Amino acid sequence: MDTLKSFLIRRLIAMLAVVFAAEFLILLIIRSILIPFALAAAQMEKPAEIGFFDILFALLSVISGKGQITAAGLFARSGAVVLILLSLFLLAAPVAAGIVFYASMVAARVDELQKQRDAEHKAFDAERNLMLSDFAHDLRTPIMTISGYAGALQDGMVKDEGTREEYIDAIRRKSERMSELINLLFDYVRLGSSNFRLDPVKCDFNKLIAETAAALYTDVEEAGMELYADIPEESFMADADKAQAGRILNNLIVNAVRHNPKGTKIAVTVRRLAGAEIVAVADSGVPIEGDPEKLFEPFVKGDGSRSGDKGSGLGLSISRKIAVMHGWTLDLEQPFGEYTKAFVLKVQESSR
Repeated sequence: MDTLKSFLIRRLIAMLAVVFAAEFLILLIIRSILIPFALAAAQMEKPAEIGFFDILFALLSVISGKGQITAAGLFARSGAVVLILLSLFLLAAPVAAGIVFYASMVAARVDELQKQRDAEHKAFDAERNLMLSDFAHDLRTPIMTISGYAGALQDGMVKDEGTREEYIDAIRRKSERMSELINLLFDYVRLGSSNFRLDPVKCDFNKLIAETAAALYTDVEEAGMELYADIPEESFMADADKAQAGRILNNLIVNAVRHNPKGTKIAVTVRRLAGAEIVAVADSGVPIEGDPEKLFEPFVKGDGSRSGDKGSGLGLSISRKIAVMHGWTLDLEQPFGEYTKAFVLKVQESSR
């Protein structure tokens, strides 16, 4: 809507400028040619009748600068009337032409915007349908596992107590996975709603980074990986919604754990800039192929595969949304120093 308003205002100003210039030129013609001609014609001998072609001939005579006397004679009887009518016509012509041109231009622009909006709606519908399809795919795997194991237990097919405990544990883990997927989808939709608002407070962002990394240290070790943290001891004050900002860091570290093999080194590094801080979650794992920006789209995974339980494809999309809502940036850089890749978050220093 703002784009359309800007377009219409610019075109209206341009059209008015052209119309005013045309009106000014016509007034000059009327004052310098038609009025002197009519005054001269009033003193000449008056012919009996004046026809349309006589008027046209007289007008052409005046414009060409030839035959003024003949033309004046033709206009002797009704020169004033013709002058008024001709002046009104000339003055109205630019305005009428401008209105017609502006109306056609507005209609064309509105039609163009409507086509663009229709294309955006189609793209949105296609993206939404794909997102729902992918979400259903991610839910189907744990549901099938739960259904199969529960059916086997109910039918008494599992006699061994150890296997029985294994099935029950699998059902629990798959149920937790389903809950995680649903919560992620809920968070993604909630972040995109018009009613959602951040609750930023002035906080020590370095402390928040350290707390998040420490909370995930055990998970990294259990995955057979190493976690290094290079976080300055001095404070860095930022305006942040602590819960949502912590989710960014949590998602980035969990993402590194899920999508890399055992033995991968994960590093959380912080570098201070003028008025900002660069937070990088880097790893020595598998490089990411393809367009890095697509990683931040919902349900997109770096390896292009949707098999297994290696994430929902929503974590990075949620992290980017939260970063943008804070006025920060989140991008992928690879390589990153001695590491294969890193997700780099740029945080602005508090202005308060």
